[in-house]
Amino acid sequence: MRFPGFEDDWKADILGEVCKMQAGKFVSASEILEKEQDELFPCYGGNGLRGYTKYYNQNGLYSLIGRQGALCGNVTIVDGKFYATEHAVVVTPDESIDTLWMYYLLTHLNLNQYATGAAQPGLSVQNLERVEVAIPKSKTEQQKISAILSLIDRRIQTQNKIIEELETFNKSVVDKLFNYKFNENPDAYWSHLTYGDIFEVRTKKM
Repeated sequence: MRFPGFEDDWKADILGEVCKMQAGKFVSASEILEKEQDELFPCYGGNGLRGYTKYYNQNGLYSLIGRQGALCGNVTIVDGKFYATEHAVVVTPDESIDTLWMYYLLTHLNLNQYATGAAQPGLSVQNLERVEVAIPKSKTEQQKISAILSLIDRRIQTQNKIIEELETFNKSVVDKLFNYKFNENPDAYWSHLTYGDIFEVRTKKM
């Protein structure tokens, strides 16, 4: 599937040739707070957002790859000031590569398959740099791809929010419908029955 006007073959390369990959820096667990507060910055580790800290070591739009644990290989896109720990790999594409397109490429690659170690799986920067990829020669084509995928993601987020609100509303309605208190003259509105009054339970020998 290609956008009109783009016919050149994609070029074969490896990640290490088209982007810089570098693990973040250690931060003590005591310096990471769970709740967001003013003048604190998001802190990302091996499984995405870990908490918030007073410091930041990155500023801009970056893809982060989790490099430690069972979920290593997960990819997060982050924009703004944030702190990347040693368990997150910060990806900086070359100028010829669209940052958002690189994010979608990384999510497509199933990077967890390159993890090593059984007890504590992990991804090394060296292994990530050797991953083979195919890349559109035109940055404009990359941007068109990332734009349509980003639009779909926003639609999904909107639908998920609608579903979440409907589920909350549904729970509220169910609670109100079935939370009748029998000490409020139940005989006038409800019949007080047991399960045995409603259906017959039979046991079947296997």
